[in-house]
Amino acid sequence: MVQYTKDANFSMDIEEEVKRARIKFPQPTALMTALTEEVGELAKALMDEEWPRVWAEAVQVSAMARRLAVEGDPTLDEVRERRESGAFKERQCGYRACPAPFDQTPPCALCYE
Repeated sequence: MVQYTKDANFSMDIEEEVKRARIKFPQPTALMTALTEEVGELAKALMDEEWPRVWAEAVQVSAMARRLAVEGDPTLDEVRERRESGAFKERQCGYRACPAPFDQTPPCALCYE
């Protein structure tokens, strides 16, 4: 019964965080960036903070993941379109003389710069 209560409380906290985030940031712009930031904060909290802070960060990660799944991230649309069109295949990233061709799967993470 205790685990069920924790799960229910966690789910309710996520719901409240999603509502709060949609009021504060109504557009789904840069949700992937925000999710990545929150994951980093959760990792730091796991290493350095008390459990209530870990809980709060885990709620924020879950809320951002939910928004990303439901709303998408329009800031990535151009990158996705360019990848699908093959626009990246003619280049190499050139980052510190990276030899990775753009047509490798997956492409070099630095190739997008």
